[in-house]
Amino acid sequence: MKKDQVVFGIDIGGTNSKMGLFDLEGNLLKSHHRPTNKNIDPDNFIAELAQDCNEMLKSTLNIQLGDPRVLGVGAGAPMANTVTGMVGYAPNLGWHNVPLKYLFEKHFKTKAAIENDAHLAAVGENRWGAGKELKHFVLITLGTGVGSGLILNKKLHVGFQGLGGEGGHVLIAHTKERQCSCGGMNHIESYLSAQGIKQTIQEMIGEAWSIEKLGQEFKAGHSKATEVIHTIAGELARGLVSIAVVVGPEAFIIGGGVSNLGEPFNKIVLEKFDELVHFSLRGRVKIIQASLSSDKGAIYGGAAYILDEVLH
Repeated sequence: MKKDQVVFGIDIGGTNSKMGLFDLEGNLLKSHHRPTNKNIDPDNFIAELAQDCNEMLKSTLNIQLGDPRVLGVGAGAPMANTVTGMVGYAPNLGWHNVPLKYLFEKHFKTKAAIENDAHLAAVGENRWGAGKELKHFVLITLGTGVGSGLILNKKLHVGFQGLGGEGGHVLIAHTKERQCSCGGMNHIESYLSAQGIKQTIQEMIGEAWSIEKLGQEFKAGHSKATEVIHTIAGELARGLVSIAVVVGPEAFIIGGGVSNLGEPFNKIVLEKFDELVHFSLRGRVKIIQASLSSDKGAIYGGAAYILDEVLH
């Protein structure tokens, strides 16, 4: 095994796409990001990512794609299916029937493994992050959409034909119906995606606050912000209760850009969770912050995923 062998971890998000170059011990050598270009053909977009990654290789190791020292690429995207190698339909990207594994292997000139982006974030937390000491946990990513990854007995659970673990589409009881980006009604994603939270802010406060401003006003003790925080925390808690009674996790790990609301938000979610959950789980499930940065969790997971494939 050569010291200069590397892999890529990539996360194609609904808003931004991130790339990381890793050595075989999981050290991040270089990272880069670009806006996700939904206005071009996916083939051309993956070619753009490959060009960025080629520049990362040149500047870091003075090699380029196609060099045998590049062992592979692990990539995550919404609705990516590791069994089929396809993205069947990703509403937040507008992609239909995209042969993602093939496109990565074509443009990166190496072995590729693809997976749901939230699944990969869970793999990253399991290997190197907040879940490394846990056997059973659920990662919840709060971002453009809401995703989840299930780690059961230290292994990623993907379900039949890779279709499991879509916790963002758990239905929650609510007095106001709201459509999810997938077309369904009253999913966790309907309320806890970035757009869902902004809609709640507008409805409750009458102003177009950013989520960052919501966090700042909550920290400052603004009463309206506190009311919004308690509302969205309750919505998330109701969804987590449904997942918890089926999975029985030690913890929920909260990641994604919205997770920057931080531990005060997580504490409120836990309080509401314990009010609602079955007595057998009350006080026994933790809600903790992802320890890999909220914008890099899935690239670490992508690196871990492809390392397992090429080394084991």
